[in-house]
Amino acid sequence: MALQGNLRTMPLTDLLQWLGTSRKTGTLRLQRAKVAKILVFHEGTITACSSDDPPEMLGHYLVARGKISEETLRLALARQATSHQHLGKILVEMNALSVSDLTGHLTAKAEETIYSLFDWEEAEFLFDETASPPPGAFAVELRIEEVLLRGLKRYDESRRIRAVFRDPGIVLRKTDKQPPPGIFENRAAHSIFELVTGDRTVAEILLHAHGSEFLVTKFLFELFRAGIIEIVEVRELAEDAAAPVAAAPVAAAAVVSAAPALQGPRVTPQAQAAPVEAPPPASTVQAPPLRRAAAIGQADELDAARALIQRGDYEGACDVLNGLHRSRPADEALSRLLAEAEAAFVEKAYRHYFPPGKVPVLKRPIETLTGEDLSPVEFFLLSRMNGSWDVRSIVQITPIREVDALRTLRRLREKDIVELRDPE
Repeated sequence: MALQGNLRTMPLTDLLQWLGTSRKTGTLRLQRAKVAKILVFHEGTITACSSDDPPEMLGHYLVARGKISEETLRLALARQATSHQHLGKILVEMNALSVSDLTGHLTAKAEETIYSLFDWEEAEFLFDETASPPPGAFAVELRIEEVLLRGLKRYDESRRIRAVFRDPGIVLRKTDKQPPPGIFENRAAHSIFELVTGDRTVAEILLHAHGSEFLVTKFLFELFRAGIIEIVEVRELAEDAAAPVAAAPVAAAAVVSAAPALQGPRVTPQAQAAPVEAPPPASTVQAPPLRRAAAIGQADELDAARALIQRGDYEGACDVLNGLHRSRPADEALSRLLAEAEAAFVEKAYRHYFPPGKVPVLKRPIETLTGEDLSPVEFFLLSRMNGSWDVRSIVQITPIREVDALRTLRRLREKDIVELRDPE
């Protein structure tokens, strides 16, 4: 038996309750934009889960928690490319983690994958009693009653947070009020606090923190309530960064406890006057404007996309198919064609545009680019161009999908901001 639908018509709470009370066994696949998460059920209990969201991968999760640095992640991923070992095992061999620490982090990461679904107000879902668990799914054992209890609490928290942080273009700065000393005892909390510089948007903070939207903004919300940070302005973001970048989780309890909820939120006059609109759902980077005439119908667009693929214009095909995918996320044939176009673009990009071993460098100092119309993702990539990291390293440590990182790099080259050099 299969059950298919959308969370707008069958909310996650109702869906999970039905699976639990009916003691169902099978897999539940939920997809929002291009992010898919799978829950495995056995007689109504969640026994495993997986996610293909790059920021929820182990490496970004550990960076977000302050357990490893981006440099350590880069070195570990380089080893993984040749050894094909599990990243966790490589990190243990590098003495970056103990075996017990790794086990604890994997468990916490899996639970965050599950509870983050309560942040999704809309997603396509498919429950299949005959499907096998996906390879690499991490084993858990969670009763539906426990998941619903914690998930609904998280949902309520999300609504309070989004009442303040309603736009990813919000710019935050520190006030004169000093944070409690305990904030510096937690590396993840300290890292997020230091990312508040007075000129970074929430979207930029999410990228640099490698953290999930909920858990990073939850900590920022507590700092805001305590009067330790304030909203400066709401900045209009470039199109490909209109939504916060979903990323790997930070340890919620540890981070939030570092900033006690004091009274007295502060909003500067500039921020009070600025219009704040609700952001679109958090997702991966949005595609640039479609290369098509508005009058073309969807069937014609599919034909146009196939023709672009045949001609080798995979990026153009991705533009067309991304537009269709936003309106037809449950169309499996469309998803397969989009995946084909993206994979072809990635292969072509590494072969013709960005050889993995080449080193991207800035053609002018980054401080001179503040007047450019650059997105948070573009600035993030530029900030990682240190003259020694190659294309592969920069793409791997960026908490977005590989295809989106490469497309962003190509736009930076087209803007004549970046050039490639041979490694020294």
